[in-house]
Amino acid sequence: MPIDWSFKLTAAALEAVEGGLAIARSRAGAADITSKGGRDLVTATDVAVEDAIRERLADIGHPVVGEERGGDPPTDGSPYWLVDPICGTRNFASGIPLWCVNLALVEDHHVTIAAVGDGSTGEVCVAERGAGAFAREAGGVEWLRLATSAESQAVAIEDSRSAGARREDAARYLEAAVCEDRWDLRALGTSLSLAHVAAGRMAGYVLFWSTPIHCAAGVLLASEAGATVSQVDGWPWTLESDWLVVSAAPEVHRELLRIARSVADEATQVPESS
Repeated sequence: MPIDWSFKLTAAALEAVEGGLAIARSRAGAADITSKGGRDLVTATDVAVEDAIRERLADIGHPVVGEERGGDPPTDGSPYWLVDPICGTRNFASGIPLWCVNLALVEDHHVTIAAVGDGSTGEVCVAERGAGAFAREAGGVEWLRLATSAESQAVAIEDSRSAGARREDAARYLEAAVCEDRWDLRALGTSLSLAHVAAGRMAGYVLFWSTPIHCAAGVLLASEAGATVSQVDGWPWTLESDWLVVSAAPEVHRELLRIARSVADEATQVPESS
């Protein structure tokens, strides 16, 4: 399907992500690694990609909030960009091609445009709120409309940087999902899982900690492809949410939330007195 992304902001997002993806796939700066504390890493490539995306968006005039350079989102509903230059930096730094470049536009507290570049294939996905989600292969010209599918029966579960009780919930959730013996379980270490749900490659994704910088673009992409999205506790996902469940079909979503409820019930049970 040939598509002319004539809408200025969508075209700008696409151009910015394609440019950032080219820099990242060249791996220039990948060996220049700095610890951000704990298990969190940043490479010189992360910074270079974000700087390149910021430069490409400069003419648009909207503020940019990035993973590496920071920034504060406006509180009055005016537009701003969310940039995660390399989501899955540890994978990237280790030479594992499971990472992506994420860019989202937020308007009036809603994600309205998303662009995601797949580091493993060079595929680029684009979505506009209410207009569907599309993907184009690296070097291609044809756009394919994305649609979810649960056929793979593959579900990714990520503990991410959850801590305390949330991390214990993630561990119990993973144990319960393994015992269900219903899906093939994955842990990709990146919100690239959201693009895979959108493309029909994965049936679901459960993430126990995140920020909109990491996942907002993927959430719009998946939802525009037909996915069901919520928080792990079942409440609607918003830009203030820090965890999520995304499913290719409503029945998968119900099952993933059921596991979450059973884990929560188990965690709150009080042992009887002997």
